[in-house]
Amino acid sequence: MELRQLRYLCSVVDEGTFTAAAAACSIAQPSLSQQILNLEQELGQTLLIRHSRRVELTEAGQAVVKRARLILAESDSLRSDMERRAGLVEGTVTVGAIPTVAPYLLPEPIRRFHQKHPGVKIQVREGRTSRVLQELASGRIDFAIVSDVTALDQDRLSLHIEELFHERLMLAAPENHPLTAHEAAVAIKDVPKHQFILLSEGHCLADQTLSVCRLRRTEDHLECEQLETLLAMVRTGLGIAVVPEMAVLHSTGQGIVLRPFKNPEPKRTIGIAKRRAGSLSPAASAFLTEFTAPAHPKTGRKTGS
Repeated sequence: MELRQLRYLCSVVDEGTFTAAAAACSIAQPSLSQQILNLEQELGQTLLIRHSRRVELTEAGQAVVKRARLILAESDSLRSDMERRAGLVEGTVTVGAIPTVAPYLLPEPIRRFHQKHPGVKIQVREGRTSRVLQELASGRIDFAIVSDVTALDQDRLSLHIEELFHERLMLAAPENHPLTAHEAAVAIKDVPKHQFILLSEGHCLADQTLSVCRLRRTEDHLECEQLETLLAMVRTGLGIAVVPEMAVLHSTGQGIVLRPFKNPEPKRTIGIAKRRAGSLSPAASAFLTEFTAPAHPKTGRKTGS
């Protein structure tokens, strides 16, 4: 049994197909399939049921994957400990982040970190919350910057969330919109009466918007994939949207009017997700320290505020 076989198995489970898993592991699909077949033969158990478009874990497969994640976490932890003993701050750090956070919080810490540790390469992998968490659980990223992860997901994937700060959610509307006719904060009860623009299903900001405004996703809502596209659609008068404060500070300008909501103000919680088992490499630990060192100047809101 080899560690790489366990990684490949976990990747197939996380990605859902052999093709996607092979791409994620940077290996040819036939090679990955053969390695998992070898693992099954060695263990004397069928671990995966192969369907035409997906795979399903057998009961034995579920038990193996659960143990495999612990083994891989311990292996990574051992490597990190040895690197730490050697005093190494080099290599590659892979950070996961949701797209409504990454462009606003990561560039400046990465710039500062590169000045101090030019030998460390930082990779940023953006994705929707579910994908980022799966990649974290499978060991393909070191830690992730996320928002409002449920306790169920934390337990299911054996993750720990360290809260960083709370961020206001605000209303973005085109100029001359009825909701922004006055300087006062907007009542949430008045929002559902107007045309809404949402991020596509699977984005945590979309779920937060639906929850805050007590909306259901309907065909009447306009949808898009990127926050910058959403803001551009607001600017052209296509509708209103709920946006995080950090995006507001970067992307507003002529054509968009912003208003806070009346108390209690809706907020989202930004946090760092890490695997419960194992420890960060020296390089990842150093970058996490750099990332969390300053107060959060983009919003000024630390956890608990």
